[in-house]
Amino acid sequence: MKIDCLIPAAGLSSRMGQWKLTLPYRESTIIETCIKNTLGICSRAIIVTGFRGEELQRIVEKIPGTVSVSNKNYTKGMFSSIKEGVPLVESDWFFITMGDMPEIDESIFRQILDYMYKDEEKYEIFRPLYKEKRGHPVLLHKNTIKTILSEPIDSEMKNVFFYHKVMELKMDLDETFRDIDTPEEYQIILDAEL
Repeated sequence: MKIDCLIPAAGLSSRMGQWKLTLPYRESTIIETCIKNTLGICSRAIIVTGFRGEELQRIVEKIPGTVSVSNKNYTKGMFSSIKEGVPLVESDWFFITMGDMPEIDESIFRQILDYMYKDEEKYEIFRPLYKEKRGHPVLLHKNTIKTILSEPIDSEMKNVFFYHKVMELKMDLDETFRDIDTPEEYQIILDAEL
């Protein structure tokens, strides 16, 4: 089954104090690791750029299986990037994951897909929970795209979830919740790799 993945990567990294997407992680960078993890399962990664968009586009266009789109309204928040990216989705199901969560590996995407294959006729959204905290990646049916596009640019995904059947997957994996927003969080992830 063909699966696209949408990766909003337009933010300012204001809490980090520097642009986090190109910070070193393993053998490459945070954003490159996120994309490669995605492409281990997904047929295509759709990267939504914004802040330093041309620079990010030059990075991602070197990775086979990626397309990018620019969000000129990226200062309006993450939902504006999701709205910008979903018209490019071509698959019946698609993931949304973050560009600053490099620990979400292939196995996590696969587990969520396994749940979907069992219950795809009952639900339109599958999202992981870690200790009652909602995480990523989120798997959505293409039926959700119309709802996303109908919402205001400064809306939130929780408003989209309200209109669709959601399966919350209890997964004892803190990788589904752990992103990199601050230097302290970045250091914790680096230390875990040692």
